[in-house]
Amino acid sequence: MEKDLPHPKYFLALLTFQAARNLISYYNRELEPMGLTGAQANALGVLCRKKDLSLGEFAARAGIGKAAAVSMIHRLTETGFVTAVPDPKDARKNLINLTDKALEVIPPAMEIVRRLERAVEEALGEETLGPLVDALKVLRNLNI
Repeated sequence: MEKDLPHPKYFLALLTFQAARNLISYYNRELEPMGLTGAQANALGVLCRKKDLSLGEFAARAGIGKAAAVSMIHRLTETGFVTAVPDPKDARKNLINLTDKALEVIPPAMEIVRRLERAVEEALGEETLGPLVDALKVLRNLNI
């Protein structure tokens, strides 16, 4: 027996989840030949902006928890994209840096990002995409 339940007005969580999954699938598919996932490419993007990041600094800049950061850095170290060496000033910390291998894949990875952005901009139009990006930033930062 089906009940006539009230429906959400916008289905925001479902729509944003489906849109994000679509974009992430694109990144994963395009980055796979380089040995990267979308999440790993994002991590490399964070790491290329500052040398000698601690794990805590990386987690904060990447917007992820410490456990996720540990896992990500471990995978990137195993695949040869980053190094993690003890901080000479504080033995409790490791300093994370990109390897030459990572520096080689960042430019083509950024081209993949630009290609996706162009495709979305063509589909939506710049006058729609700009406000959408602004709205997504607001949603990302909502304290709910």
